[in-house]
Amino acid sequence: MLAQIDKNILVLMVGPIQRDFGASDVQISLLIGAAFAVANIVVGLPSGWLADRFNRRVVIAVGVAIWSFAVASNAVASGFAALLVARIIVGGAEALIPPSSYSLIRDGVDEQRRARALSVYTMSLMLGTGLSLVLGGPLLGAVQSAGIRSIPFIGTVSPWQVTLFLIGVVGLPMSLLIFLAKEPGRQQDASSNASRSLAGVGRYLVINRAIFLPLILFAVSHAMITFGLGSWMPTMTARRFHLGLRDIGLMQGGLLLTMGPLGLWLAGMAMDRKGGRSLAGVALVGMLVTIAVTTLTVVMCLIGSVTAFWMVDATVVLFSWTFMAVTSTVVAKTAPASIVGAVMAIVLVLNGLIGQGGSPTLIALVSQHVFGGGPDALPRAMASVFAVAGAVALWAAVVLYRNFLRRDRVIDPVALRVQIGDAR
Repeated sequence: MLAQIDKNILVLMVGPIQRDFGASDVQISLLIGAAFAVANIVVGLPSGWLADRFNRRVVIAVGVAIWSFAVASNAVASGFAALLVARIIVGGAEALIPPSSYSLIRDGVDEQRRARALSVYTMSLMLGTGLSLVLGGPLLGAVQSAGIRSIPFIGTVSPWQVTLFLIGVVGLPMSLLIFLAKEPGRQQDASSNASRSLAGVGRYLVINRAIFLPLILFAVSHAMITFGLGSWMPTMTARRFHLGLRDIGLMQGGLLLTMGPLGLWLAGMAMDRKGGRSLAGVALVGMLVTIAVTTLTVVMCLIGSVTAFWMVDATVVLFSWTFMAVTSTVVAKTAPASIVGAVMAIVLVLNGLIGQGGSPTLIALVSQHVFGGGPDALPRAMASVFAVAGAVALWAAVVLYRNFLRRDRVIDPVALRVQIGDAR
């Protein structure tokens, strides 16, 4: 959650940064977009390797400490280049967290509650984003109102630098708490030693492509919807309904803090209940979520009433991040414990490349070249991209569901013969 706050809070500092450092829109786009995303993707795969081989709480604690120092260091930045370097460090350090976190949950929570645990972890993405939208502006305003213009041992700084310094410092005690947490140990399985190398992970995914190919397509397609919506929804809403970005941020932030966690908790309970004996139940949850997300996002983009828009948006938020809970549950219950970090790192890197990196640009291109860049071009482009991505995600979820049913029919007779032998 703290990582999401530190990641998203900088968006609210664009105006002051441009005023103090004379940064152009292109430079700002590098700061809030490419610098973070590229570093996050570059470190993503190595972070999976670290998660599968080293003490995971140490990896997480070090990552938190590094990005916290980097966020706080914005207080001493005297130019745009220093901000860019700090942002790159933040993106790389935050990439260390998810693979080790998923691996810890895989080993530290029993299988009957694991889907709910992964759903709670996924809640942090929405809670952090929501808090950055709801609290970021008021915090900056409070610093300005209080007249805080200096930091001990640093000197005179701008209010936005004070705000970033305070947010960064909060992460240091969090790093210590994580370091002092108990390591649950690693569960062992027969394939763990053979699969730990990068080549071994690749062979495992190829051998089990009937599961992981549709699973990755499912995750990436949903990432295109989720990140595309997150990137363009404020702009689309402002253009269509003439609302201020502050009002949009408060409304969307409130929904992320309420509807998002509720949806993930319900999804986690459903997956634990439906997926207790068969992962086909988890895939079924993925199918239902895909139908809901695709339908609702297309309707939301084309709807004409602002009241109806926010009502539909609330239901979109309810389901929007459930795809990551579904994906991580399948990985945790399918992949050997020794490579869970690496497999999740691959999924997250692809989500970043195609979803976060490609979807916003694809929507802009469709808006300009297919719909002519008119007043309604952006919402129509978003609806078109979301409809196609949703269709791919639904097809992948159906394939995954069928493959799990087929696997169950193969495994069940074997298990039955074992039970009969034990009885004899």
